[in-house]
Amino acid sequence: MNPLRWRLLFIGAITVWATYIVAPSIIYFATPKEIRNSEEEMAKRIPSWLPQKHVSLGLDLQGGVQLVLGVNTASAVDNKLSRLGTETQRWSDDNKEGVAKAYNVGGKQVLRIELKDGVDTATFKDKFRKEFPGMVQANRTGQTLDFSFEDEQMRRIKASAIEQAEKVVRSRVDKWGVSEPLINRRQADNSILVQLPGFKDPTKAKELLGRTAQLKFKLVDDQFRGFENLTDLPAGVTLGNNGGQSALISEDRQALQNYAKVKVPEDRQLFYHREDIAGGKKSRYTTYVVEASTEIGGDDVLDSFVTEDNQGLDHRPQVSMKFTGPGGKRFGDVTGANVGHRLAIVLDDEVVSAPNIQSKIATGQGVITMGNRGSWQDTYNEANQLALILKSGALPATIEVLEERQVGASLGPELADEGIKGVLLGLFLVFAYMVYHYRRPGMLACAALLLNGLYLLGLMAMFGFSLSLPGIAGFVLTLGMAVDANVLINERIRQELGEGKSSKKAIENGFGRVFWTIFDAHVTALIAGFVLLETNPSGPIRGFAVTLIIGLLVSLFTSLNCTKAFFELVMARSKSDKEVRQWLGERAIEKQRHNFNINFAKYSLPFTAFCGVLIVGTLGLTLVRGLNWGVDFAGGTEVQARFAADVQPTELNAIAKKVGLRQVTLQALGGGNRQYLMRFGMEDIEATGGKEVTQQDEQTKGQELKTALLSDLATKKPEILSIDYVGPQVGKELRSQGVASMLASIFFILLYVAFRFNIRFGPGVLIKMFIDVFFVLAFYQMFWRSFDLTSVAAFLTIIGYSVNDTIVIFDRIRENLGSHARRPLLENINISLNETLTRSLNTSGVTLVSLIGIMIFGSGQIWNFAAAMALGIVAATLTSTFVASFSLVWFDNWNAKRTAKKSTQNSQVQGSPARS
Repeated sequence: MNPLRWRLLFIGAITVWATYIVAPSIIYFATPKEIRNSEEEMAKRIPSWLPQKHVSLGLDLQGGVQLVLGVNTASAVDNKLSRLGTETQRWSDDNKEGVAKAYNVGGKQVLRIELKDGVDTATFKDKFRKEFPGMVQANRTGQTLDFSFEDEQMRRIKASAIEQAEKVVRSRVDKWGVSEPLINRRQADNSILVQLPGFKDPTKAKELLGRTAQLKFKLVDDQFRGFENLTDLPAGVTLGNNGGQSALISEDRQALQNYAKVKVPEDRQLFYHREDIAGGKKSRYTTYVVEASTEIGGDDVLDSFVTEDNQGLDHRPQVSMKFTGPGGKRFGDVTGANVGHRLAIVLDDEVVSAPNIQSKIATGQGVITMGNRGSWQDTYNEANQLALILKSGALPATIEVLEERQVGASLGPELADEGIKGVLLGLFLVFAYMVYHYRRPGMLACAALLLNGLYLLGLMAMFGFSLSLPGIAGFVLTLGMAVDANVLINERIRQELGEGKSSKKAIENGFGRVFWTIFDAHVTALIAGFVLLETNPSGPIRGFAVTLIIGLLVSLFTSLNCTKAFFELVMARSKSDKEVRQWLGERAIEKQRHNFNINFAKYSLPFTAFCGVLIVGTLGLTLVRGLNWGVDFAGGTEVQARFAADVQPTELNAIAKKVGLRQVTLQALGGGNRQYLMRFGMEDIEATGGKEVTQQDEQTKGQELKTALLSDLATKKPEILSIDYVGPQVGKELRSQGVASMLASIFFILLYVAFRFNIRFGPGVLIKMFIDVFFVLAFYQMFWRSFDLTSVAAFLTIIGYSVNDTIVIFDRIRENLGSHARRPLLENINISLNETLTRSLNTSGVTLVSLIGIMIFGSGQIWNFAAAMALGIVAATLTSTFVASFSLVWFDNWNAKRTAKKSTQNSQVQGSPARS
């Protein structure tokens, strides 16, 4: 069997495989959007002999909730030290080491040990470090020693806390039963990304995943007298009793905290018991002062489940716990040694209950009573959720919500349909262009493009990669790059035929001479893709990067292997060279062939001057008014709402003020008064009762605004399309990350160009990338488009694409410099530009055509991306032609002057008379 037949069989086999893998995805997208996310409905529509899994969609195309959870590793260290304080006291009591007190100094990450009089500190320190390795002395005052963890031990504790937090979050989601969740740890900031496709209640998700569920058993200090006989109580704070200890009571927890914390010694901790009043609309807080050491923790709990309190009249639900073996023994020891004392059950820094220890409890079991939590059913629901959380394991550190994104159930499928329509229209226009311009060879290119899309979807489905909205843009862009490769091949074949080569030789040269050009162009775009993937390990941008990388690798295979096999098949089935030349469209080539003779050098300086003016103008405008930072970079909350009837901005502002927002930034979408983007930050929230506004308050306001819109404008049938919250610190980090991504991309591309070409080509690439970035920046600035993570993807893609265009021209210049070394450099550049002009125009035109579908059907961020890409493609073509190419002349002139000056200086030194 000849090699061509083997290659065709291989292509056929992987095409059948890809069709088999992709078939469920085609059925999925052909299903009406209202029912396509129903597992039962899709099970009926997909035949049993096909794979039952289709291409998974990102959250932005399916709808659902995304949370980014930050792990407070400092609290994990404090928890470790609290347990270590208990172990130190127990070790000292058992071995008579003379420890009076051992406790964690909250917030300072220090274990303080107070020794009894007469204990030798040096001897104790040696024994302590031998018993508890990894500790180092931080301070000493008389008989008081402060210890902290060694740096390596501290690093291990924090790393372990993050790893354990990820496991606990994953366990909770698994027990919750969410379909196809995505849980990833982001290496950049060690946060945890949680995506819950199809889920509609972000509040419930935060309650389940954001709740630390740190369970601690601490002894109540009933001897504490710090709250007795106080005469300076602030307004709203009263004296009371918590059942055995004088206490402070208030409805304002912050005011209570500010007043009481300074009256509690360092070896004690202040907690509160919360009681719902006024039908659950208000809460009342009562102080508890407990010992700092933690006797038993949540990691001692083996299992938890809901039972009923048989001693109560209404059999209220309660949470029963079963301890581990060591935990049960410790619980027995603690209760046996403290009969008559109270043991506070502290859950997430709130005292759930503080029962009196009647006798030693050696059964290895405990109970958390729920108290008065409203109706029996409400109490049961809360008890059930608490049992689930404790069963999944307590988080080793407190967690805060850094990002919260909610995509409505209708918006996701709508965007998916828009993306599909955009891709299909772009594909159709590309096919039409290729067939019109290249005739039958263009049909081979179209076949290769179809295989490119089929293989890409097959790989994504097989490896479980999600297709996001930016991923659709990446899909279109890879088609454009694949078209570029086929344009290069066809143009080179035409050139070879025009020079009188045989059809076989023309095809061989067409593929052989453009191999490295296509390879270099794809590698530079791949560099941008890998930088995106490395610096954005999660979210929609990751979807774009994954699609781009896979698509580019597939494009290399289809353009250099599949297309070549198709051409060789045509030659093998033809009887003569004349027949092949006719099939290739020799007559059409003669008609369409243009011998350009444009003096590009004449326009180089004027265009470069125009670019300089554009850069100065854009930079000045940016410095004066900044950028329209999206919520990704500025932080804050965005609510996107759509209405069935017109809504005036004054109505939305009135609702915003009603929920406690001083102002919201409104942006009408879609050119009318039926869809709005509402943005606000912490600074826009009205503070109540002198309290400082927190990030939690901002997240709550987003949900309150949603509720108010749905109720107050119910007659206009409001629909909340999405809610995005990004913390201010995260916004700054993402902004820095975006700049770092672009700089890294430029650096690695320059390294590659320097490796593949010559240092003299480097300055032109750098200058043209700089200009292309400012062209795209001018789009965002002049049209005041929101600048977000998708914008970073657009910038990086333009950087990769702009170098792709330049490499094609540089390859031809390098080829002509080798073939016509005696010809002046300026003439070689002009000739190279004229020879590649058809390719440049066709490539840019076809890539622009591929974006038309998204610009027609797309909206919001994806439309901004397509528009920025379109402008960037035009800019890249112009700067490659008029700036990058002639930078070779500028560099050579500068280098010649530098060399001449250096030579003159050397001559003067050598010819100067010696001084006496």
